[in-house]
Amino acid sequence: MSQENIEVVRRLFEGFQAAIDRGDPGAWIAETVPDDYEWIVPGEFAGRSVWRGREEFAEFVRTWTEDFDGWSIRAERLIDAGGDRVVALAFQSATGKHSGVAVEMNLGQIYDLRDGRMVRVTNYFSHAEALEAAGLSE
Repeated sequence: MSQENIEVVRRLFEGFQAAIDRGDPGAWIAETVPDDYEWIVPGEFAGRSVWRGREEFAEFVRTWTEDFDGWSIRAERLIDAGGDRVVALAFQSATGKHSGVAVEMNLGQIYDLRDGRMVRVTNYFSHAEALEAAGLSE
């Protein structure tokens, strides 16, 4: 099951980026995000740390990316964390719409899956934090 879960997360990354590139992340969300989905961010962003379900996740994506052009995310490495968990070591980049400043960010994510669908993604501000939270190391 571990390789299958890694492939699920790989397809999720590819589908999400393709939807962002088309300017329609909502289409991806409807196909992939279950009703009970949770997107968890470190600390708070826009007044909350947990975004639940499709509509809230779509709201998060809009809020997170609205001030940027060329926003993208890619998985640099996907790691089986045992059970139905996958750690994604990812990289985001974009350009500020108003400033023209390029921004880049490494982040780590733990994907919890059920029946081949993601049910929770917990985000971390670094690869090391995500690995530690999953009980793994480089």
